[in-house]
Amino acid sequence: MKQQIHVYSKRMLLSVVILSVLALNSCKVTFLPGYDAKIAEQIESTSKAIDKFYLSMLDTTSAEKGGRAFAKFSGQYVNIEVELNSLLNKNKVRPLNENSTRICEITLQLWTKYKEEHKKDNTLGDGLIKLNRKTFGDLFYAMQVAEKGKAMVSNPPQ
Repeated sequence: MKQQIHVYSKRMLLSVVILSVLALNSCKVTFLPGYDAKIAEQIESTSKAIDKFYLSMLDTTSAEKGGRAFAKFSGQYVNIEVELNSLLNKNKVRPLNENSTRICEITLQLWTKYKEEHKKDNTLGDGLIKLNRKTFGDLFYAMQVAEKGKAMVSNPPQ
C-alpha cells in the first residue's frame, strides 16, 4: 500500500512538472508595442520628404547669390517639422515604446538644430547638405528597423 502511494505521488509530481513546463513554454511575454502599419508608412513618407528636401536643395540651388537662403526653404522646414512632431506624439502614446520615442526625439531635435543653423547662416554648403541627409537617413533607418522588429514580434517567422 505504501509503495502504491509512493508511485502515485511520483506520477502526480511528474505530471505537475510536465504541465508546468508546457504552460511556461506556451506563454509569451512581449515588452514591445505591437506593429503599427500607419506609423511605418509615416516613417517611410517622412524619410522620403527629408531626402527629397536635401536632394532638391543640392541639385537645384547653389550657395552662391542667395540660392540657398533660408526663406526659400522655410515652408518645407515647417511641413517636415509637423510630420516629425506627429511621429513623436504617436510614438509617445504607445506603451512600452521608449526606444522609438527616443529616436523620434533625437530626430526632431536635430531637425530643429539644423533648421536654426540654416536660418542663422542663411545658406547651406554642399558638404552640410550631404552630412545632414546622411544623418537623417541613419535616424530613419533606425526607426524603420525598430518598427520592423515590432512586426516580427507580432508575427514571428515560422
